Amino acid sequence: MSEKWINDAGHGGSDPGAVAKGNTEKVYTLEAELYVHKRLKDHGINSDVTRTSDVTLDENPRVNRVKSYKYCLSHHFNAGGGNGAEFIHSIYSDGKFEKMIADEFKKADYPLRPKTNYTRKGSNGQDYYYMHRRTGACRTTIIEYDFVDGDNSEKIKDKKYREGMYECVIKAVCKQEGKSYKPLNQPKPKQKEPAKGLYKVQVGAFSLKGNAEKLAVELEKKGYKTYTVHD
Repeated sequence: MSEKWINDAGHGGSDPGAVAKGNTEKVYTLEAELYVHKRLKDHGINSDVTRTSDVTLDENPRVNRVKSYKYCLSHHFNAGGGNGAEFIHSIYSDGKFEKMIADEFKKADYPLRPKTNYTRKGSNGQDYYYMHRRTGACRTTIIEYDFVDGDNSEKIKDKKYREGMYECVIKAVCKQEGKSYKPLNQPKPKQKEPAKGLYKVQVGAFSLKGNAEKLAVELEKKGYKTYTVHD
C-alpha cells in the first residue's frame, strides 16, 4: 500500500448523521471526503477513501479499512445548536496537527468552537470515540466542520463556503507533509506568443543595379552567400 492518508466520510447509507434545516450530514461528509482526497492527489500526496458513494459503512468495516493507514481524516458536521468547527484527536496524540487545521480556519475567517482542539476519554480510560480507540496506530483526526442546526446553518448550504473549509484542511496537510500549497484554480502561466511579422536582414539598397552587384561581389569574396532582389 503506497497511500499514507485515508479520508473517511462519516455516516452514510441508512445512517444520515445529523439532519436539520435542509442540511444532511452524510451528504456533506461524502462531499468533504472526496474533495479532500482529490485535492491531496493534486498536491502529490497519496490518499484513499473509506467510501465513494452513499452506502452504509458499519463500525467494523470502517475501522478495519482505516487502521492500515498512517493518518486518517474523519469528516463530520456537528449538531446541537452550537457554532463553529472543532477538531478532536486521540488521547495518545499531541494535537499539533489539529492545531494546524484550526489555525488555517482562523486565517480564513471561519468560526471556531471555544474549545477548538481537544480529546475525549471514555469511562474505561481509553479514547471515547471508536475512530480513535479502534484504529490502531493510525493517527485519526475527527473534523467537525460546523453545526447543521446552528447559527451558520444557512451559510453551510453554500457549496463554495463548505469548499473553503475543506481547503483549510488541505493547507494543514500540505504543511504536515512539507508540500507547497497550490491554490484552487490557480491560473497557469501564460505562454509567450510568437512575435508576428517578418524578419529581414539586408546590407544595402541601391537605385543602380551596378552598385548592388558590386557589393554582392565584395561580400562573396568574404565568404557570404548573396542574392539580389529587384522590387
